[in-house]
Amino acid sequence: MHSTIEIYQLLNERYSNDDQISLELIDGAEPAINLTMHEFGDMEIQLAASGQQILVSTMLAPAERVRDAAGLNEAALLLNPLNPLSNLGIVEHDGKREYVVFGELSAASNVDAIDEEIRTLAANTIDAAESLQHFFA
Repeated sequence: MHSTIEIYQLLNERYSNDDQISLELIDGAEPAINLTMHEFGDMEIQLAASGQQILVSTMLAPAERVRDAAGLNEAALLLNPLNPLSNLGIVEHDGKREYVVFGELSAASNVDAIDEEIRTLAANTIDAAESLQHFFA
């Protein structure tokens, strides 16, 4: 099983010559990695390992920007099965809700699988944003 710090070291080595991805270790009680995907408009993706899994996620839109929450929720549920390796959901931070795109994989995954999850999540987020854009103000 990989810890977040071990994954950071693997990704730092993996992306050392890749100017399309920047990463930063956010140290704390529960460390996390922030990846900036320059080829996807500087999209920020967060990654953290916890127990048996690695969680990878990015914000799709703040809930306050949604015109029709019921319509978006139904559209997101219909889109979920079509999104390989990614899901859409709602999280709450500091009392504010956000729509997110997320994926999980085993904490025993190798760096190739982690890289695939990161890149697929970024592409799926762009696809979801385009498919669902009429719900956003």
